[in-house]
Amino acid sequence: MIISCCMKLLQIQADIRNGQNLMFYDKNVYECFSRLKTNFLCVFYHDPLPIKVRLIDITHVITGQTKTFLNRLAVPDLTQLLVEKLQSKTMIIFFNHFERLTDRSMQIYNQLNSQDNIHFICSFNVNKSLNSEVYSFFKTFKLVNKDVYELKHKNEINVSYAVYAGISIYCIVLYLKTGFSLTSATMVIGGIWFALIIFRTLIYAGGRL
Repeated sequence: MIISCCMKLLQIQADIRNGQNLMFYDKNVYECFSRLKTNFLCVFYHDPLPIKVRLIDITHVITGQTKTFLNRLAVPDLTQLLVEKLQSKTMIIFFNHFERLTDRSMQIYNQLNSQDNIHFICSFNVNKSLNSEVYSFFKTFKLVNKDVYELKHKNEINVSYAVYAGISIYCIVLYLKTGFSLTSATMVIGGIWFALIIFRTLIYAGGRL
C-alpha cells in the first residue's frame, strides 16, 4: 500500500528543498525512499542504530569506499569524511524507529542535521516518552500525518479511561461489601471517595493528566 507520504510527494519535495525534516507516525518510510531516490541522493535503513554501522552505510554510498576500510575509522572521522565528500550535494537520510535513538547517536545525527544539505525523513512509534535530549531533535521535524497520531492517541485515552472507570466501580463494590451495612450513608460516601482516589491514581500512573 502506498503510504500518505508518497501521495504527497510534491509537498515532501518542497519541504526538503526548504530544509524541513519530516516525521511520520507509525509508517514505514521505505516507500518514501523508493520514490524520492531518483531525485535526491538517499540512504535508507530500518533502524538508526548502531550509529557507527549507519555512518559506514552512509559514507559508503557517498564515497564508494569499501566498508572494510571505513570500519577502521572512528565515528568522528567517519562523520568528517561524510560531510567533506558530500560537498554541496543534497542528501536525505531515511530511517524508522526514531524512538530508539540514544543520547550519543542523537548527537551524531544532530551534527549531520546541522549541515544545510543533509535532511531526514523518519518515523516513530512511541510507547513511552522520549527523553529530553532526543525530544529536542524530534522538534526539528514536521509531523506529516499528525491527524493519524492524534486520532490514535485520543482512542488510547478513551480506552484507558474506560478501564480505569471499570476498576474504580469494582473497588466501590468491594469496599461496600466489606462494610457491615450497605445502607450506611457514611459507607457509601466513603466508597465513592475511595473509588475517585483510585481513578485519579490510575490516570496519573498512566500519564494521562
